[in-house]
Amino acid sequence: MTTSDAGASAVRGRSTSAGVPTPRRGPSRAPVHVLHPDVVEHVTSSLGAGRSVLVVGDAGTGKTQAVARAVERLRAEQDDVRVVLISGTGTQDALPLAALEPLLDDAGAAFGDLAATLRSLTAGLDRLRGDGRLVLRVEDAHRLDEASARALDWLVRQGTVQVVATLRLSWASRAPWAALWKDDLVERVDIAPLTRDDAERWLTAELGGPVTAETAHHLWQASSGSATLLRETVKDALASGALARRHGAWMWRGGPQPRSRMEDLAELDLQGASGQARAALEVCAVVCPITLDALLDLVPAAAVDELVLAGAVTTTTAPTPSGGTTRVVDLTTSAYADVARAWIPASRQRDLLQRALDTPVLRGVAAGSLVRSVALAIDLGMSVPPTRLREAFDAAFAIHQYDAAVRLATGALASCPPEQAAELHALRADARVMLGELAETERDLARAAELLAAGPLDEAAGLLLHVADMTAHVTHTRLGDVDRALARLDDVVAPLRAADPEGHLRRWRDEVEVTRLTRLGYAGRFAESLDAALVALDGDTHPARRVSLAPPTALGLGERGELRRALALCLQFGAVASAHGDEHRWGSGEVLVSTFLTLLWSGEVDAVRDALGPPGGDLPFAVEWSSVHTALGLMAVAAGSWSEARTQLSTARARSGPADLSGFLRSSLTAEAVAAAACGDAAAARDLLDQAAHAAVGSSGALEGDLRVRRLDALGWMRSPELVAEARAAARWAHARGAARVELEALHRWVDATRRTGGALDPAVVARVRDLGRVCDGERCAALVAHVEALAAGDADLVRIAERELNRRGLWLPPLEAPVSLTSREQEIASLAAGGMTSRAIAQRLVLSTRTVDSHLSRVFAKLGVHSREELGNVLR
Repeated sequence: MTTSDAGASAVRGRSTSAGVPTPRRGPSRAPVHVLHPDVVEHVTSSLGAGRSVLVVGDAGTGKTQAVARAVERLRAEQDDVRVVLISGTGTQDALPLAALEPLLDDAGAAFGDLAATLRSLTAGLDRLRGDGRLVLRVEDAHRLDEASARALDWLVRQGTVQVVATLRLSWASRAPWAALWKDDLVERVDIAPLTRDDAERWLTAELGGPVTAETAHHLWQASSGSATLLRETVKDALASGALARRHGAWMWRGGPQPRSRMEDLAELDLQGASGQARAALEVCAVVCPITLDALLDLVPAAAVDELVLAGAVTTTTAPTPSGGTTRVVDLTTSAYADVARAWIPASRQRDLLQRALDTPVLRGVAAGSLVRSVALAIDLGMSVPPTRLREAFDAAFAIHQYDAAVRLATGALASCPPEQAAELHALRADARVMLGELAETERDLARAAELLAAGPLDEAAGLLLHVADMTAHVTHTRLGDVDRALARLDDVVAPLRAADPEGHLRRWRDEVEVTRLTRLGYAGRFAESLDAALVALDGDTHPARRVSLAPPTALGLGERGELRRALALCLQFGAVASAHGDEHRWGSGEVLVSTFLTLLWSGEVDAVRDALGPPGGDLPFAVEWSSVHTALGLMAVAAGSWSEARTQLSTARARSGPADLSGFLRSSLTAEAVAAAACGDAAAARDLLDQAAHAAVGSSGALEGDLRVRRLDALGWMRSPELVAEARAAARWAHARGAARVELEALHRWVDATRRTGGALDPAVVARVRDLGRVCDGERCAALVAHVEALAAGDADLVRIAERELNRRGLWLPPLEAPVSLTSREQEIASLAAGGMTSRAIAQRLVLSTRTVDSHLSRVFAKLGVHSREELGNVLR
């Protein structure tokens, strides 16, 4: 089918929709926000320069939308451009030249004579071009019939027409497209599948507000990186109520989804498939992911090639256990499986699945497909080998599909032998705790403990210790009472104590002691746990068990000011956690949190972002999603990016439910209070501090000192008269528990607040700051001491230099005089500029243009009556 903005004269005498003019201006039916703005820019630029372009990508990557936007922009920029649209859909098996027929000047004279056909095409295109430029837009060029493709190749080579075409990646190496690109007659622009970062940016823009990390991950994963599927999934989720807004952030609520529109597109892709290709798809829908060699034992190679060209399956290279590599086949999206399974009888599905269950799984390959195939086997009442079930469960955890893990365990429990039930209850508890379903988690753990207590314990001791550890963790989180958590720990291990009073069985006494010290550490009871924990970490308890003890121990060392030792501990056990990820699912995430906080307390702001990994990267371990936003918010606070901090931290608050598994909720609330106060929103800051004061402590006692310091920072930005008294009280609290770093931070705020109120500095306090500076590690501690020394010396230049160093180390102090006439954004930019940042650096940090930053600074200068950044620093400081 062809459409043109040249008018009906292009196809005189024919009754076809090709002659209907397309409006030159008007609303586009495409989504408001573009998924690939860089591709749109590239294609627009190339077309504007007169180049033909091939936009290449897998099905659903957004090729059509990108080309439509590029053409739309080109027509807006160049009034003489006329665009003619043709589509290869439905023409592959039609008559020769079916796609180009509407462009022929005289169709009757063209057929059967190549020369006459080309003359007719040239004349038809000349007529369409008129006095302007003509761009032929070709959708689904891989679907063109062979004659149309050859004719188009000739036209481009002769310079008769400029083309912009979309093409499946699987066809990019075939004639005539590869030759056109090789001969530099067309420019090739590839569109890769969406990264999670791409998806999150688009979701935020499309939904008009922040999206929780869990929601972005779920939608990105559900779309398999497909731009089309992401758009359609969002439409379905909004229509069904699965996407809802809470505290200004969009959250995934789940629930049954309607039939995906992607299934309709998948059926369209399969319309021209041969019988053997459809039969091969039936196999793939059930057994994928599968090695290519294994698949070729089930279906012909030609059928696999046809499915690859259709975009239904893809092949990748994966490592084998022996150290080699192999080719693995998987479906490009689950929509193809859903379509194919609709016509496969259950008996055939069971037969195919049985073959798949006997095939070795390559670790880390197509986790979603593995989960899907095992779930299907369970639904069909098949017996799934325990090892395959465990592999599927681990795969669900690896891709954060905790609800799928619950379904797997629930389905398996319905028909499992008694000896497997305890492990399945424990596995389901592992998944439910990540979903915040603490009551259900406790029931599963209690049932697992009951089954394991019946014995024999010589083989089940390891699982019982895991159940005991999880029971203590959940009880501590839910009740906030570490003593009751430790009592529950003793209850669960009582059968071990009775059966093995000497503790020879798997050294269970040592492992229980590690759990006890871990819980005391997270409760913040370092006086009775820290020294013993350091000894235990050097012991010979199983490494996977010691991983859980390392993070609270590092937090305790950080509180005492031994930051270098804390960081070394984090690095040591980060490697251990990676090596034993299959035995302690939360290890890597817990160590990452402690590493993040240790670096933040050390003032290594640049290293903090590196510790979290690349933006938008997929986390290959279990994670509590609200902690992701809290970490990003704390990074923004350390960077002085108050607006970004408020967005991330309010999203963390929206995501946090009654179960604060990470213990980060109070930390998030106090950090959000600092950001709100820095933006001039004192009422919101007060409310957030009040919420933090009344929030459940849970397992966040290890962060109590940090929370007190952050409360002081919020009071400082609010210019609260309570600051001096609270800083004094925080310093005394820290001194009493030997928390040297916290005491140093509190004394610094005391000294700074005294300076602001015009009071005289207490020499004893300054001397104590010096003493603490000799005890505490890290550049931030050194910067705090230097700032106090400069204030005590009364040297304004040294004070300014010290404050800029504090900025670099993550601490932003409020200005001496409140800039009452500045907006929150102006305050934010002015503060960064006063800290020595260039306009370009500020723009990069706040995701603004440099021109916008300079515009804000011009207004700030005018309002405050200053003419330079140096004067701005004097006014704000």
